[in-house]
Amino acid sequence: MPMKVITRTLGPVQANCYIIIENNHALIVDPGDSFDIEAIMEQEKCVVDAILLTHAHFDHINGLDKLLKIVSCDVYCNPNEFSFLQDASLNSSSLFMYPITSNAQPKAILEGKQRIGNFEVEAIYCPGHSVGSTVFIIGSLLITGDVLFKGSIGRTDLPTGSYTQMKESINKLKALKLNYHVLPGHGPLSTLDEEKRENPYL
Repeated sequence: MPMKVITRTLGPVQANCYIIIENNHALIVDPGDSFDIEAIMEQEKCVVDAILLTHAHFDHINGLDKLLKIVSCDVYCNPNEFSFLQDASLNSSSLFMYPITSNAQPKAILEGKQRIGNFEVEAIYCPGHSVGSTVFIIGSLLITGDVLFKGSIGRTDLPTGSYTQMKESINKLKALKLNYHVLPGHGPLSTLDEEKRENPYL
């Protein structure tokens, strides 16, 4: 069965949450708010193996605790951002809206390839937007969080952001050889070849 991607655009900042499904198993990436996960699980006849966080800003974690009341699974995040879940300043919610925190106890996502549930996930450490920003390769998908957008890159002026690190991270993605489907944290989808041609930051 080919890999299927369901997108939900969630929360006040319109963050993209991705549900990646293959062989009746699913991964959820960046649950920015609650969504119809039970209906999706029933329709797709799948179980959720894990939740992945590209980074732990409020607009990517606001649905985490609600989701964990419905699905019982591990949460994976770069260890540099474990503290973001309990700190409204680090996750930037205190800058934009009411403070948001999460009680999730994440596991460390390590750079390189690893097996998470039924999926092989390759994690590429890409700081710049935040200290723990991580890009995931799952099959032909490149899930870029707030590192790479269609035609642009993520902002670097929030706590733990760094434009110097962002440039290094973008160069890592530019060096990838395959034409991945780019699934960004906000905005429309793209492909890596298209970004190499059209995106001024690449």
